[in-house]
Amino acid sequence: MKVIVTGGASGIGKEVSDYLTSEAFEVISVDLQDKINVKQLDVTDEAAWTDLFGQVGPVQGLVNCAGIRTRGTIMETSMATFEHHLKVNVTGTWLGIRSLFENHEAGSDASIVNISSVNAEIAVPGQAHYVASKGAISALTKAAAIEGAPMGIRVNAIGPGAIRTPMTAERLNDPEQVSWLEGRVPLGRVGEPNEIASVAKFLLSAESSYITGTTVFADGGWTSNGV
Repeated sequence: MKVIVTGGASGIGKEVSDYLTSEAFEVISVDLQDKINVKQLDVTDEAAWTDLFGQVGPVQGLVNCAGIRTRGTIMETSMATFEHHLKVNVTGTWLGIRSLFENHEAGSDASIVNISSVNAEIAVPGQAHYVASKGAISALTKAAAIEGAPMGIRVNAIGPGAIRTPMTAERLNDPEQVSWLEGRVPLGRVGEPNEIASVAKFLLSAESSYITGTTVFADGGWTSNGV
């Protein structure tokens, strides 16, 4: 199975790329960063997506991991910062979905996995721009699943909770923050990137053949905890 993974140079994207490769998937890892074994791609660049599919041809899978997050209250956040989060996180995901749709081989099956977040369901202060973008990804996933179904394309999302990545390093280096997270998560610990990668593999594979339009929360139970 040939799969494109965006954001493949670090964090969850790198873990997904490495894990799928170890499971005999043919992985095309792309990222804005120029690194070994990673093709350079700006997910917000429509022409770049066209060029990528021109190089690799039709694929059977896509994992949209590329994303950004900064912190700041609504009052502190500029319009440019808000729009940049929507452009990278939402438009980048939408362009990936559209590109696979456009290049899909009729009569074959494909699967798209988007990376949403626990924050699509649970808002936190100081990140309204990020929360809004992840909520949009979960909604986009449902809409794309409806349009993709007649073509044989399933579209799902993963909603990670607190996962140990470079994006969360600053927070997870703060003992108070870790203590708060561990107290909030029923399983009592921070998650690891491979625990997201394994869900991505499941959603890409035929094992999830009757699942589409769903966000799977890999969050240690965080979204279930109303206390």
